This record gives sequence, structure tokens and C-alpha cells, in this order.
Amino acid sequence: MSNKNKPLEAVLLGAGGRGIYTHGAYAKEHPDQLKFVAVAELQEDRRKKFAEIHGIPESRQFASYQELFDAEKLAPMCFNTTMDLQHLDSSLMAINKGYDLFLEKPIDVTPQGVLKIFNAAVQNKCIVQICHPLRYTPFYSKIKDLIDSKAIGKVLSIIMEENVCYWHFAHSFVRGNWGVVSKSGPVILTKTCHDMDLAVWLSDSEPKSIMSMGFQLMFVKANQPEGATKRCTDGCPHVGKCPFDAISMYLTDNVEWPVSAIALDTSLEARRKALETGPYGRCAFDCDNTALDEQNVLVEFENGIQFIFGMHANTMNPTRTIRVLGTEGEIDGTLETDDINLYRFNPGFNYNVASTKVHEDEKIIESDGHHGGDSGAINQFIDLVRTRNYDKAWASLKIATDSHLLSFASEESRKQKQTVVMSEYLKTVKVN
Repeated sequence: MSNKNKPLEAVLLGAGGRGIYTHGAYAKEHPDQLKFVAVAELQEDRRKKFAEIHGIPESRQFASYQELFDAEKLAPMCFNTTMDLQHLDSSLMAINKGYDLFLEKPIDVTPQGVLKIFNAAVQNKCIVQICHPLRYTPFYSKIKDLIDSKAIGKVLSIIMEENVCYWHFAHSFVRGNWGVVSKSGPVILTKTCHDMDLAVWLSDSEPKSIMSMGFQLMFVKANQPEGATKRCTDGCPHVGKCPFDAISMYLTDNVEWPVSAIALDTSLEARRKALETGPYGRCAFDCDNTALDEQNVLVEFENGIQFIFGMHANTMNPTRTIRVLGTEGEIDGTLETDDINLYRFNPGFNYNVASTKVHEDEKIIESDGHHGGDSGAINQFIDLVRTRNYDKAWASLKIATDSHLLSFASEESRKQKQTVVMSEYLKTVKVN
């Protein structure tokens, strides 16, 4: 049992945006809980920046996670924020080295890899937490409490939408790291595994059958404005008029995310050079992107709950909405406004009489990323490591694993254009 009066020490794999601005920031804000003592990062400038912020000596700065794991074990915990294709190798190395692991989503880009990490965690008696922060937001925690308390009777269906927002999708899933499926994974995994995780968690069941359809509708060459150049910085005539104009997006006074993602040096000169030479200056309609910008999923869970989900790229605002329909009422809510409405069915036509604002007197203020969920997920991980609560840890990991398998099965259904029965699909997933 660890000393609760002392921070737990950790190593970081990957000093990108999440490593520096989420997990690193948490350690600086909560020095009594978490301290980073080593970092592995290929890019020297990012590695040195993280090391400087956290006072990490040069002897504990590594150019790769392989080098870090070749050294003696340096801390009880490992935070893995490497790129998606590196998750499996780096996570298995961390587990085999004896580290408890906090892993950014997705767990892996293949179902086999997801199962390998789950099996390794159990076999090595290791605490592994996946960063699915929405579970730990006050918003979804309240909805879970309402469901579990039978506030609307027996749940019949859960309807969710993720409206990614036009500029966010263009930044991350067209120009950015997750635009090419072969280099990351399908968008139903890389973006909406959060939503799949919520579905499995809220339904408290396993997926039974899945249907899905999805398309590239918006960010394709056919929609490129006439006369547009390969890069927005090449004298494109649509600068200032196109909603995806990179100059208007990245060369303003704003240097917060997503602008901070295009260059570690956020000076105007460095950002302009990044647009002229890097991926974020490309015309959004003339990239190598293969990520779908529209996908819809219908799931039947083993307990009979129906889950209906839509991911939409081309929306005005980034929002997540939810409706939970039960035998005795309905819950609906919007994450970004923190509004949750509970409706109880009444005799006659007075179905709104019992409507209440669940958070009317307790509005939640977003204090960190993912509406408070990032801190909540890290807090949960630290508590699991301190208490060695394996049952709770593995139950949480099982939900994350099932939700990832749901994402993979959804993509299989889309590609095959047919219903996927989960039990049959899992027979095709061979784990060596």
C-alpha cells in the first residue's frame, strides 16, 4: 500500500499534446498526487520541454520507449501517450516491465491487440486504465446514476450523437494525425470509441449484434472550390472565404489548441512555416485522408437495450447529445451545456409535468479537458494503483475492451454491408 501523503511517480511515453498539456499539467497542478520522473520522446524539442517543466535529469530523458524500458524500472506507473500504431508494442513492454499503465485511447488499432493488452494486464496482475474520460465527467456520471436508480424504469434504448464540428474534423481527421486510416485506425475507433465506451458502460451489457453505415461525404476532391491551390499558403483565391482556410484557422492571435498542435513553437513565424511545409497547410479537400466523415451505428445489447449512434463531421458546434428512453420516462441531455432533463410519464397528456432540470442548481464548471473527465480518469488510476483494487480495475478495462470490439465490429459491418453478430465476429479474432 503506497503512502497517500506522497505523490506517485510515473514515466511518460510520448511528449505530445496530451502528454504535455493534459497529464503533465495534472502533475503540476497536483504535485501531491503525481510526479513524472522520466520521459521518452523521439522529438528532441518536445522531450526537452517536458523534462524542463518537470525537472527530469538528462539521464532519464530517452529518445524512444525501447530505451526507457531497457533501463531499470524507474517508477511504479507509466503514462502512454504514444501514437496509435505504437500502443500495442509500448504497452506490452510496460506491462512486462512491471509498470501499472495509463493508456490513451485507442487501446490498439486491431481487435487482436486490444485482447492482448487485456490478457497481459490480468496475467501480470497489472493495473491498466484506458483514458476514457467521459465516464468520469459529472454529466455522464449523473446519467448513469439516474439509469441505475431506475428513474425512468427499465431502459429500452439509448440514442447518442457526436457532432464533431467542421473545423475540428478538418484539423484532426483530415489534415491531422488521424486522417489516414492505415496510419491510425477507423474514425469509429479513433474518435468515437469514447461513445462506444459510454454505450457499454451505460447499458451494463455486452453487444449482441451490430449494423453500421458510413461514408466520406464532405472532405473529398469533388468538393474542392474551383481554382483552389494545394496549400492555403500558395496564394489560394479562397483565403478568407473558405471555412477551412488554414491561414484564418492557424495564423491569428489564438495559440491554444488546436493551433498549438501544428508547431511546438507557437510564434507567428513558426506557425506560418508549419503551414508552408507541414500537413496543416494543405487544402482540406485535397489531402490523403480516408477517415469517414459520417457514420451511423445500430446495436442490440444482450440485455435487449437498443443503442443508436451517429457521428457527424460537418456540424456547426462540437456537441454530444444523449436520450435514454425507458418504460416510465425519458432522460435527455447535452454535454456541452451540462443540461440533463428527466421526464416522467403521467396519465393523460401531461407528460411534461414532472420534467426537472437535474443540474439546475448545480451547474458544472469545466475545469479541465473533456469536461472534468481527464482529471477524473487520472484520479481513478492513481486510486487504483494505491489500493491495488484489481477487481475494479479489470472490470473497468473489460468495459473498455468490449467497447473497442464494438467499434471494430461496427467497421466490419460497414465494410461488409451486413449485420455482424458479435459472438460470430469474435471467433474470427485470433489472438496468438
